[in-house]
Amino acid sequence: MSDLLSIGSSGVNAYQRALATVSNNIANVNTDGYTRQDVSLAANQPRQMGNSYLGTGTRFDAVQRQYDAFVESNLRNSNSDLASQKPLLSYVNRLIDIMGDESIGLTTAMNRFYESARDLASDPASTVSRTSFLRDSDGLAARFRQLSSQFELLNNETRQSVETDVGQVNAMTKQLALVNKQLGKHTDVNKQPSELLDQRDLLLRKMSELTAIKTSFSENGEVLVTLGDTSSQGFLVNKDESRDIMVSTATNGDLQLNYRYPPTNPVTGLQLALPPITNGKLGGVLNFREQVLAPAADSLNNLSRVVVDEINAVHRSGIDAEGLLGGDLFGFAAGETDTAGGMRMLIQDANRVAVAGQFRVIDDPLNKGTAQARIGYAEPEFAGPTSLLGALGSAQAPAVATETLPIGFGQSFASVGLVAQGMRDLTLTLSTASDLQNLQVITRDGRHLIGTPLSEVDQGLLLRSSNGAENGATYSDAYLNKSGASTYMDMDIFLGVKAEVVQEQQFNVLTGERLDPIAQPAQLKLDASLLLPTTGGTFTLNGVAIPDGLNTAADFVAWVNAPAQQNQTGLQASLDAQGQITLSRTSATASTGDIRLGLGSNGSPADLQRLGFSTSLYIKGTAPDDLLVFVTDTSGQPTQASVTAQFGGLDNNMKQALRSAPLEVEFISDTDYVIRDVNSQTVLAERSMVALPGMPPPSVQYRGLSLDFSTLPKTGDKFTIDGNRNGIGNNEAMLQLGNLEKAPIMPGGLTMTEAYIERVNQVGNVARQAAIAEQALTVVHEQAKEARDGISGVSLDQEASALVRFQQAYQANAKVMQTAMALFDSILQIR
Repeated sequence: MSDLLSIGSSGVNAYQRALATVSNNIANVNTDGYTRQDVSLAANQPRQMGNSYLGTGTRFDAVQRQYDAFVESNLRNSNSDLASQKPLLSYVNRLIDIMGDESIGLTTAMNRFYESARDLASDPASTVSRTSFLRDSDGLAARFRQLSSQFELLNNETRQSVETDVGQVNAMTKQLALVNKQLGKHTDVNKQPSELLDQRDLLLRKMSELTAIKTSFSENGEVLVTLGDTSSQGFLVNKDESRDIMVSTATNGDLQLNYRYPPTNPVTGLQLALPPITNGKLGGVLNFREQVLAPAADSLNNLSRVVVDEINAVHRSGIDAEGLLGGDLFGFAAGETDTAGGMRMLIQDANRVAVAGQFRVIDDPLNKGTAQARIGYAEPEFAGPTSLLGALGSAQAPAVATETLPIGFGQSFASVGLVAQGMRDLTLTLSTASDLQNLQVITRDGRHLIGTPLSEVDQGLLLRSSNGAENGATYSDAYLNKSGASTYMDMDIFLGVKAEVVQEQQFNVLTGERLDPIAQPAQLKLDASLLLPTTGGTFTLNGVAIPDGLNTAADFVAWVNAPAQQNQTGLQASLDAQGQITLSRTSATASTGDIRLGLGSNGSPADLQRLGFSTSLYIKGTAPDDLLVFVTDTSGQPTQASVTAQFGGLDNNMKQALRSAPLEVEFISDTDYVIRDVNSQTVLAERSMVALPGMPPPSVQYRGLSLDFSTLPKTGDKFTIDGNRNGIGNNEAMLQLGNLEKAPIMPGGLTMTEAYIERVNQVGNVARQAAIAEQALTVVHEQAKEARDGISGVSLDQEASALVRFQQAYQANAKVMQTAMALFDSILQIR
């Protein structure tokens, strides 16, 4: 009887606990992080009765958590992956809305700007059009600033999000450390409270939403949490120790995450850096900042720089309504250089808008033809030298440089380089010249200015484009060795020996104080024995040829001092007892004039060398045009030439030089034309124009100027090109500004507008990829949740079934006890 009662009692006790466990599951069906519990029942030790064993009932063994470490880890990983896409997709969509919005995006503002530029080009004198252009220019700058401010708002918002999430991670690591401390009280995980393990797993799951983590569990359930693949990269939680993460800003403005107190590698002793966070919400926000927002902001800043530079370059090349060179239309605020947020419009006065080009062309009203001309300018590109050879190009006073030029076997010349337009006060000296060597100075268009006449063969050799000559250049000696008003463009250019006025510094002998310098008149001393007798055509004196037959020093002095000669040369001569002739200026020009002993038509540098002088090329003042300089040698033998140079300065600006000197293009036949300097009437170039059938007329090119014609000009047609000083001659600058809209100046051959649209498309591609990834990862995450819920989740249907099953078992065991009691009562009633 007692056995039956104890067996029933054991069942009642066991199933009472089973019912309590099921009831606890049902009560926690909606508890976050709760893991379903199940009871484990075991049979009691049987008792031997004779040769058999009789059961003694059941006992409650344990409450077991329905937990699978692999499934839980898979859920955390999928949680991190999905959580990384949600903020990325959200922020990217917001960025697309900003960049593509008509009221904020750049496309509309840029279209309006270019449209205003075209409207102004069609009516450059209109004050209304100029004002509208400034309004839309200011609107473009404002749109850049608005976009930049929106980017900055996203930057601040994402930064705050990162700081908030880092704070949550730090709080969770501290809680996990406390949980580990409680778990450390037991050595076996099976002895740990289920609720404590649930709390641990819930914290890990929530942390995985913020960042991907690696976990490792000890036998008692304590967890080691790291961000890297190995614990050597540093941990966040280890036993009851946790490490905080901090957010800092790098010098370039990027966010940096690191340990607040960086640990050190026990082997190397170096500080460990926080492994990169690429998943979880933190990873998604950081990925958005680094892969989307930062490139978009950089692209916007770069576009603002290009817009400012390109538009300003065109605007500076134009002329405003006051006839002045245009200034910068756009700029950047102080402290915000090269950033979209600092872009500003600089011009407020409509008259300062540079609409016109720096050149204009005027058709002669008497032209017989119907050709209409249009002028343009682009920086010219020439083959050949760009400066004087080697060190000569750096010989700005007080520096002096010398170069030795080899002339090979069978060669007739060596290039000394280019005297660039704008070079001032050049002295170029040919030392120790042989009888067959000479200096030659030729313009790019073949105007021969200094030297000896060239054969047709040498003309062809020197006037090659590889030497710096214009394509199609023709040779002319009309200005060869001319002086005074007959020189090329009224230049002061001279070959020979020159004595100049010297400014001698004066000092107070008592105080040492500097006084005004005193001009020492020029003097040139000649050795009569080397000079005489004279040969006609060898030398000139201040441009006057020294005649043949001056046999004595007295004859020479008499010739110089003759009134007729003095009127031409402004010189006087004296003879000392040693037979040395001294040339000086007459009193009228003693303090200003120089003395020039030049080469005549038959003279050569070797003749000057026999007098004890080196031959020098002198260009006084500023060179008005590019000049090519050569040393020619007709010996045909290998030799060399020594050249020394010094110049006063270099202000090379061919464009402004052309503006200051009006040009005239005159067609001397239907196919031939000359380019003439209007001020000096110098013929700068003589060329031919040959039009191919069915093709538009060729353009006239000169030093970067391009003159295009609507049809072929006729004989006698003239076209004048000037610097458009009043700014009303054309609308070239504004036309160029409008053409920038289609200019492929951005990387990849894109226009500025296309580059912006391309960036919007790139952001859109990221959004599409993030949306696809989110959909895929959502499926994976749901599968991971289902797998976890299938093992650890509470199902009310299953619990209801278990409740009924355990209730029936409980009732059956209670019936057993009741039966035992009834039997016991029956025994007691036996008399």
